[in-house]
Amino acid sequence: MRLRHACLAAASLAAHALLSRTLLAQAAVAPVADTRIVQTTMLRGTVYDSLAQKPLAAARVELVNADSVAATTRSTETDALGQFRFVGVPPGRYLIGFAHPMLDSLGIEQTARRVTIDRSATEMRVDLGLPSPRSLRISICGAAAVADSQALIIGTVRDVDTRAAVAAARVTVEWANVAFGAGGLRRSTERRDYDTQETGWFALCGAPPTGTILLSATHTGDSTEALELEMPASGFLRRDLWFGIAGAIAAGDSVATKSDVSGDSIAMPTGLRRTGTGRISGMVLAAVGARPLKGARVGIRNGPSTSSDAQGAFTLTGVPTGTRMLQVRAVTYAPVDVPVDIVEGLAPLRIELVKLDAMLDTVKVRASLLMDRNEENFNRRRKQGRSVRFITAEDIAKRNPVQATDLFRTMPGIMFARDSAQYDILVQRSMTNFYNPFCRVAVFVNGIALRDPNIHDLDAMLRPSQIIGIEVYDGATAPPEFTKRNGCGSVVVWTR
Repeated sequence: MRLRHACLAAASLAAHALLSRTLLAQAAVAPVADTRIVQTTMLRGTVYDSLAQKPLAAARVELVNADSVAATTRSTETDALGQFRFVGVPPGRYLIGFAHPMLDSLGIEQTARRVTIDRSATEMRVDLGLPSPRSLRISICGAAAVADSQALIIGTVRDVDTRAAVAAARVTVEWANVAFGAGGLRRSTERRDYDTQETGWFALCGAPPTGTILLSATHTGDSTEALELEMPASGFLRRDLWFGIAGAIAAGDSVATKSDVSGDSIAMPTGLRRTGTGRISGMVLAAVGARPLKGARVGIRNGPSTSSDAQGAFTLTGVPTGTRMLQVRAVTYAPVDVPVDIVEGLAPLRIELVKLDAMLDTVKVRASLLMDRNEENFNRRRKQGRSVRFITAEDIAKRNPVQATDLFRTMPGIMFARDSAQYDILVQRSMTNFYNPFCRVAVFVNGIALRDPNIHDLDAMLRPSQIIGIEVYDGATAPPEFTKRNGCGSVVVWTR
């Protein structure tokens, strides 16, 4: 397998023709051998997607006789299980390879494999596959980068209307970095840039091997949504990006979110929301039991939103096209943000939500020793005075709040704002972004980071009488374990 700087043609017919020419060219240099036929053999195998760890369907497999360049090239297509077979293959030497649009996206070309079929063989198996994540990282970034645990992000940038590749687009990946030095704790935002090739292909080396990253692309005034993605354990991520068209209309008195380098900032209020000609449909279900969720709020960040019906179905129209973030919220369920490419022919989405209490079950069943340790660590940090504000169990008892979030309504530095799904959330004033001064705080419960919960989620999950203490940090004072992606502040809640 070798890296090439220009991908194969996007059209599958052209890719198949190129594969055939490659196999024939390699076969042309092979010496001619005895072709006397004793019996034929069935050649079968499976093409694997080593990146997704599943069979690769609809791959075009081609077989060329290396002993006779004049022989006809045989081809077939893998089924849904990635399987293929050639019946009645005479003994001899062959070259076998496959073509698939995935190869184009990866920016690589397949090297043909040499196969010798013995005269006595009635059946022979040959498996093919895409390279492993490690092999791709070594091929593109080098062995040194892999040894340093640097991750790789690759993909293709295209235009929604023409489906054409976008050359010279600037693709950017950003992430938060925390380092310890002589001066103490230091936070910074790291980034890597790559300008796409003529085929729209890009490869970003040096990304963090784990954690949350922001991926986006810009080109002559156009930009994609800043996608908030988790790096897989393999250290390899493939994500295509699409440029689309987004207009803007008045949003009334609502407060809309605004994507920036943090991916979580709240613009107070802009009076505009995005619109377009796109359409999204799908279903919202409970992860356990696949029960349809009625009334779940579904919307594009800064764009149109709607609610799911009794069957959990939803349809969004007037949506800006291109790569966007779909936000899904339901009371008592963990919120999710789903990257989605809004293009013509987008298949219906299936979105499953997890109960908030289910996310914390592993914490609730732990021994009381851990609870005592949490309380001890809470009191230690409170004595050190590292937090902007601490709320103890005694403070909570004195205030006697009806809901857990009532504790934040009069707290200095913490405010309530409304996101694009029309849910109230906790925000904090940013000390570093003058143009977008409010950002969404990260919320941790018993050390577990919640996925952008709203006020209803927190009140459904937390009972004031069960809270041991609350720590509130700004972006500059949060400990590393309570620092999350956006450089904004953090709210840390400990319960019994």
